[in-house]
Amino acid sequence: MTLLLISFIAGLLTVLAPCILPLLPVIIGGSVQDSRSKFKPYVITASLGVSIVVFTLLLKFSTAFIDIPQSAWAYFSGVILVFFSLTMLFPSLWARMILKFNFEHASNECLAKASKKNSFVGDILMGAALGPVFSSCSPTYFIILATVLPQSFLVGLINLIAYALGLSIILLLIALLGQRFVGKISGLSNPDGWFKKTIGIIFLLVGLSVMTGFDKKIEAFVLDSGFFSAVGIEKKLLDTVNLE
Repeated sequence: MTLLLISFIAGLLTVLAPCILPLLPVIIGGSVQDSRSKFKPYVITASLGVSIVVFTLLLKFSTAFIDIPQSAWAYFSGVILVFFSLTMLFPSLWARMILKFNFEHASNECLAKASKKNSFVGDILMGAALGPVFSSCSPTYFIILATVLPQSFLVGLINLIAYALGLSIILLLIALLGQRFVGKISGLSNPDGWFKKTIGIIFLLVGLSVMTGFDKKIEAFVLDSGFFSAVGIEKKLLDTVNLE
């Protein structure tokens, strides 16, 4: 079995790992909050996959990003998630803010629409928010970073994309299932309803846990508790590949 295929499978299997915990509420919650938007799950998962690839490469090869502490990226991602949580908990919050500061009518209309209707740009930001703080439990991912990329950037990049693609596909399937389930339940699309506020609270908790590093403690606890992960399966697959 080739490393490229294993990288893709490893991305699929990552959904079973504790390190995926911070991503699931964002992907599922962001996708189901508006079941009428069929493209939302695709935009969110695609932007997450691209974000993981981009920030992985930046943090590995760019000296401009090496000295930035991990806590700074955590705050960056956490603030974005907290912002989205507030717009869900208080749907008219952004519109009232820009009215209070007397922004021009055109800007007011545009920003309010983006906040209330969860614009395309907003979906991209939502999906990309956790890219800077993503940390994989996958041994395949670490082999790509530590062994393949230093030997050949092109080969490493292709395998990294395959891993992110596998991860994005499995998250997309989960998001689509969640969206379909929510779409069958009437009354959940109300912007002031309990469902959207519940998602807002989840986003708030995830954002705060990312900012404080509590998410990493949860991941460590789940790992120590012996929760099933796909690491063993990946190791068996990697044994079939000659990485030298």
